[in-house]
Formats: sequence, C-alpha cells, structure tokens
Amino acid sequence: MWTKVKDSLKGTFSLYQFMELLGLDRREFKDKRDARNILNQLYKSKKIYRISNNVYKKRED
Repeated sequence: MWTKVKDSLKGTFSLYQFMELLGLDRREFKDKRDARNILNQLYKSKKIYRISNNVYKKRED
C-alpha cells in the first residue's frame, strides 16, 4: 500500500485525497476512521509527517 501512496500522491496530500486513492467513501464515518488509522500507522513508521488535522506530507528520504 505504501508504494501506491508514494507513487500516486504528491508531496503534500489531504485525508480526502488519500481516501480517494484507496477507494473509500468520504461521507462514511467508518471509512474516515479507517483512513485515519492507516495514516496514523504510516506516521508512526515515520513514512509521513502530519502537518495539520487533515493534511499530511511524505518524507523525502
């Protein structure tokens, strides 16, 4: 999944762009929660930075 994110999204991306990439419905609360959990895992593994509430940035290294 990380390869798909790395190749498809530009340096800075929003929660909603990430959800669109994964095919999740942005109107569904459960899908938002699932997307945030995945982003939290990527953050903890130091693959992305969290810039604000819904904005993330890929690490350059």
